[in-house]
Amino acid sequence: MSRALDDLDPVFKPVAFELLARCVEAGIPVVVVDTRRTAAEQAANVAKGVSWVTRSKHQDGLAIDVCPFSQYDAHGPDKLLWEAGDPIWQRLGAIGERLGLRWGGRWTQADLGHFEYVAPVTTRRA
Repeated sequence: MSRALDDLDPVFKPVAFELLARCVEAGIPVVVVDTRRTAAEQAANVAKGVSWVTRSKHQDGLAIDVCPFSQYDAHGPDKLLWEAGDPIWQRLGAIGERLGLRWGGRWTQADLGHFEYVAPVTTRRA
């Protein structure tokens, strides 16, 4: 798995940078946990129970996982140990959603640190 921002798709990379900048402005230090991953890495994440889909936007460089430093420092990289009830997740989710990102915290199987690119909707003129 990669944590490199340069591994993100060029269309998503500036939005990911914006997400990180907005976290800094909000006083929320974060750790980049994951950017791009291979199909084999995705399958391993499913087997470990830290992902629930066979095909992830991470495989296309269109998703990023971040974790508030306070959670990462206290519990390490295993997202199953992070405290889901910490209100900092809601603050992170709101930041990402304001940027037009899809936040994994809204999913039935919540993935609180996950943000993924959503293509802008364009309208056609007749």
